[in-house]
Amino acid sequence: MGITCHLIDNAWNIQKRLLAYRCFNDPHTAQNISHLMFLILEEYGLTSKICSISFDNASANTCSIDGLIRICQPSICGKFFHIRCTCHIFNLCVQDGLRSLETYIKPIRTAIHYLWTHPQVMKQWGRFCKANCMMAKRFARDVPTRWNSTYKILLSTFEYKELLCGFFGQVVQSSSLYLFSNQWNICTTICEILKVFSDATDQLSGVYYPTCHLVVTHLCNVACIFCEHLNSNEPPLIDCIISMKTKWEKYFLNIHEIFLCAIVLDPRLKLDGLGELLTLYYDSLNPITDTCPSSSMILSSVRHSLTEIYTEYNAKYGSQVATQTQHTTSSIITSRLTKTQNLIRSGSSSSNLELENYLTTTFDFSNTDDEDTFEILRWWAQKKQVYHILSLIAKEILACPVSTVAVEQAFSMRGNTLDNNKIKFKI
Repeated sequence: MGITCHLIDNAWNIQKRLLAYRCFNDPHTAQNISHLMFLILEEYGLTSKICSISFDNASANTCSIDGLIRICQPSICGKFFHIRCTCHIFNLCVQDGLRSLETYIKPIRTAIHYLWTHPQVMKQWGRFCKANCMMAKRFARDVPTRWNSTYKILLSTFEYKELLCGFFGQVVQSSSLYLFSNQWNICTTICEILKVFSDATDQLSGVYYPTCHLVVTHLCNVACIFCEHLNSNEPPLIDCIISMKTKWEKYFLNIHEIFLCAIVLDPRLKLDGLGELLTLYYDSLNPITDTCPSSSMILSSVRHSLTEIYTEYNAKYGSQVATQTQHTTSSIITSRLTKTQNLIRSGSSSSNLELENYLTTTFDFSNTDDEDTFEILRWWAQKKQVYHILSLIAKEILACPVSTVAVEQAFSMRGNTLDNNKIKFKI
């Protein structure tokens, strides 16, 4: 079992640490998973400091959540506690869709595999390309369990489709290998759809920048691409979209509330921006089910959750924040406004004026030329003296990873580590 810890430090930088990499010989039941995780978290004194846990979609992982919530007792009764790996869900959706298009993709995949497994044929391919005034291309290998490898193969073959058809028709001449240029026609549209998933996967796989507030935007992009191609003239493509969409609605018809709250904590969007995104999302998705949640109900729920967590954090950290403020503020320059702010921060009242102030204030982003130049962590670092409690909430939520990529990287690196069995001395 691998466990990575993600946090935002006092300098407002995201940090990642590998907490444990343990041999897990017991049956992977929910009880055993939660017990081992408890032992690891207890070892580091973290059982009461967990905001959320990101798991892949294995059923045992999902079933272990109830036990972990009882152990960790996270904020607002664990409403934010369990995050399913978004990239894993993307993979499930795409794999379902690609099965409907196997007739179109399989010949291309088989041809590329044939090149890889026959060195002499690969040499012939090089000479054939040179004879046709093209650079010989070594195509990427396809990995059946990785949909993005199929996407990369299709992209890389577009420029060479006529050459590939000619090569397998004139040189290889195998009855089991046949390629026609029209096979790529539907693949062009497939790649347009897969590009949206690929872009989302690439960005949401990030480890050293916040991703929680980016999820809803990518969900909207996918919903829009579904809507755009659902009325295609190609029946197999419609079947593909319906297969993807069915799986998608299983996981994303109701968007996890932590992603929604993260959007509100983006000062460029807040509740109004979230409302616009939700309207776009559900209008584009046009869910098959009749139990589609309304945007107004979702916004009301998000506002209630933020108020809940603000009240909880204010009770927990309010007096601490007030003490720090008193130490850093000179009594000589304490104005009437400062006194009022201190009363708000002191936790003596259950009011949430700091949250209301944030939600109703219009911030100026005219100096930000490009969306990519806006750094949400830098913004909150600059505003932490104004929004003491809210900045602590932002720290918790924006640190949450939306994928399990960090752990998967740890497992990949396992093969590069040296142990007693791998160290060999050459004399």
